[in-house]
Amino acid sequence: MQKIVLEVTLSSNKSSTSILTIVAKLDGVKSMKLDEKKNRLTVVGDVDPISIVEAIRKKKKHAKIVSVGPAEPDQRDLSGYNPYYNWNSTYRPVHPYNWSEPYRPVPCASISYDEQPTGCVIA
Repeated sequence: MQKIVLEVTLSSNKSSTSILTIVAKLDGVKSMKLDEKKNRLTVVGDVDPISIVEAIRKKKKHAKIVSVGPAEPDQRDLSGYNPYYNWNSTYRPVHPYNWSEPYRPVPCASISYDEQPTGCVIA
């Protein structure tokens, strides 16, 4: 990984947002930081500095390479890190609720018989 520092021209908040959007779409970009006071864009990742400048210039923005060098290694010490150390026992794990709609009964025909075959009743 390498650290690339670019000097860009920023005229408004919209131009800084568009530059960050352009650089974020490139493959290999790990992180980026824009310093609006110094007009500097710092990009860390496995990306070609020329491709960054070309992508920014394609959108009619000015960019110039200031420096290219190796990225600083991560300074955090994760040797004693345990993600479950602060786990509270009152929290229960969330299990998916496995429920499905019950099967509906199959409709069946009902047969009714008439007691009088003629259907007439004389009383």
